[in-house]
Amino acid sequence: MKNFFYALLLTASAFSFSSCRDEDNLPYPKTEELPVVFTNLASQSTFKLSDIAGTGNPTATFSIEVKGGDLNAVEAVEVYRSFRGYNVAATPALGLGPRVLLKTVPPASADITVSLNEVITGLTRATGASQAGARTTLTRASLKENEGFLFSYELLLKDGRRVVYTPLSGGVVSGTQANAPYTGLVTVIK
Repeated sequence: MKNFFYALLLTASAFSFSSCRDEDNLPYPKTEELPVVFTNLASQSTFKLSDIAGTGNPTATFSIEVKGGDLNAVEAVEVYRSFRGYNVAATPALGLGPRVLLKTVPPASADITVSLNEVITGLTRATGASQAGARTTLTRASLKENEGFLFSYELLLKDGRRVVYTPLSGGVVSGTQANAPYTGLVTVIK
């Protein structure tokens, strides 16, 4: 019986030694560095109420900067917009609406000029007591001071994958999400 336990112990130790040697040969996941998209806002990155009320087509200009990673793996950058505004109720609350695709651009740093009409098309504002309630179409006449538009991005990779920066959804969001990295806010000013 003593020999049986000795043989069992010897066998167990042999397996443990061989498994230690085999672990060194295990494959490790391959890491991949992808580009990051940043927004650079300047003084022209606003819409003035006086321009909005006029008959012209006010524009805002901001630049996106694509940094780092393997740009050869990227097919395009999708630019999304969300309306950051007050709901129309007795007690207005600032919230963020759904994300809507604005445009698809090449995977390079560039200036983006957007007209107000282009930005508000397809966006809505909350009409109930909260941001989660009913929504109505956004118009130039309905815009108020300190409201704005939040721009965020997604990378489309050549192999079909998608990298989502700041995946914001509709409804009420915290200030942290509304000012998350990789987003830019173009504001309506007086």
